[in-house]
Amino acid sequence: MLWLHIHFPRLALEAQFMADPRPLPQLLLIPGQHTIAQCNAAAVSQGVRVGMNKKTAFCLLADCAIADYDSHLEGESLNQLALLCYHQAAQISLLPPQGLLLEVGSMLPLFAGLDAYWHDLTQRLDSSGFEYRMSTGHTPSAARILAEAGLGLCSDDIEVLQQNLLQLTVAQLGLPAPLVDKLQAMGIRQYGQLKSTPRKELGYRFGIDLVERLQRLETDNRPPVSFKLPERFAQVMHLNYDAEQARGLLFPLRRALLNLEAYLLSRQRVCEKLLIRLAHRDGRRSLLTIPSVRGCYRQSDWLALLQLQLDQTQLIDPVVSLTLRAKGFLPMQAENADLVGDRYLQGDADRMHALLLARLGEDRVQTLKAEADPRPEVASQLQNSHSTRSAQFMRQWPSLLLPEPKAIPVQEYQLISGPERIEGGWWDNGRVRRDYYIGQQGQQRVWLFRRDDGGWFLHGLFA
Repeated sequence: MLWLHIHFPRLALEAQFMADPRPLPQLLLIPGQHTIAQCNAAAVSQGVRVGMNKKTAFCLLADCAIADYDSHLEGESLNQLALLCYHQAAQISLLPPQGLLLEVGSMLPLFAGLDAYWHDLTQRLDSSGFEYRMSTGHTPSAARILAEAGLGLCSDDIEVLQQNLLQLTVAQLGLPAPLVDKLQAMGIRQYGQLKSTPRKELGYRFGIDLVERLQRLETDNRPPVSFKLPERFAQVMHLNYDAEQARGLLFPLRRALLNLEAYLLSRQRVCEKLLIRLAHRDGRRSLLTIPSVRGCYRQSDWLALLQLQLDQTQLIDPVVSLTLRAKGFLPMQAENADLVGDRYLQGDADRMHALLLARLGEDRVQTLKAEADPRPEVASQLQNSHSTRSAQFMRQWPSLLLPEPKAIPVQEYQLISGPERIEGGWWDNGRVRRDYYIGQQGQQRVWLFRRDDGGWFLHGLFA
């Protein structure tokens, strides 16, 4: 078996400031203390280090963004990253607080080898915006240690992987600090020295825990508990600034929609609607609804709809956090292209419909619905275009009816077919009795009717 471990060294920091586009040094503090838990590259370049007192860091920085370490947010971000990598592995496991473990050996035939698999996974992780290190290993523990050491090994050769392990120091093996100190005091500084020492002696001097750790590192291929897809999708984003314009929400939502795309692909679903709940600075809440037609899953499709919605949204107060939820899951279906080209006729129509909904609003976009009534003015009515579609009836009727029938001189028209007798409406005091004809005037095909009194009327136009 072959394993791949992905280590996110600044996961909590980057999750906390992911929605902040400002290029500032960022500091994450241990709650209740004045010590820096994590800091970004901009802070490191100015002399800040993990473990430093925050007052010392403030003396080094002209300006910075600061927040407390949030283990819950870190865990949620690790779950989102697992969604992003879900269909890249036969099995994926969470290794909190900063790691993912993927079983990749069985996936290599699908990707034509490890190099292609590595390239595809790298592109996916680069789009996440998180810093990462990853490495393969012949056991889960070996992959984790090599990744956390930053070696970045891409190999399925067990001998190569083991040789790189031998070069690691005992401090890089993830052992408890007191145990590392004891080993170094005995002159054991590298894993190669530790491996060559008899296990009975190691157990006698340092305890059975060290022997078990080495066993897991070298031969234990038992996988941790597998990650399972959640039944629903929801992502909370806390802003480290007050978003005063709706357009400013696009930056944090862009990455959230990438996670949504990965989730929907993994479940082979599309969703019909996005719900974005906004938390405002004054404590109020508001809701943005982004509908789609027949559902979609692509980040690019949702971004196009979201941009239109945000361009015409006025915030009631600056936004401090938002929650993205997906609603209305449907099975994913392949789009049928035309016979000789690459156009997706129904898909293109649905995307245009969705853009109209986003631009104008659901209450302003209407379509025709058919009712089982013989009277044309009743049988064709307008309805909300996003409502459940009504049944369609095979009738040779025009799609465009005049608001009111118009009296005409029939000699100006050429009759092509008819009559079609339509009589009804006695049940609601709207009785009609007409003989309909299809006619033509010039190049325009029309729909005419004659009443019992001999009067002729124009009622509709054929497209």
